[in-house]
Amino acid sequence: MLDKKHRINKKAEYNYIYKNGKKIQGRYIIVFIASNTLEYSRFGIVSSKKTGNAVVRNRAKRQLRAIIHNNLNKINGGYDTVIITRYNITQADFKLMEKDLLSIFKKARLI
Repeated sequence: MLDKKHRINKKAEYNYIYKNGKKIQGRYIIVFIASNTLEYSRFGIVSSKKTGNAVVRNRAKRQLRAIIHNNLNKINGGYDTVIITRYNITQADFKLMEKDLLSIFKKARLI
């Protein structure tokens, strides 16, 4: 579980990131990244009904949160990141999700 300071909660913050952030697409996820004025990065995870039922969506979100938590010390501060799961994330195991997310973070220079 991510600390409260590392979470994005408000709808207005999500909308700001969608509007002003940089979009990077991976095989299983889409990431929007916008800079913030904080010393640490914040994350939000979104999973639509196209992904599957609630069990599948929540499992994918839990796994993505675990990946972020395990790599939090490598991630540069000062960014707001929204991660959107794609419909095919159900086909990926934990290692593939981790590889996809970390490669996107490297492209965005978050790592």
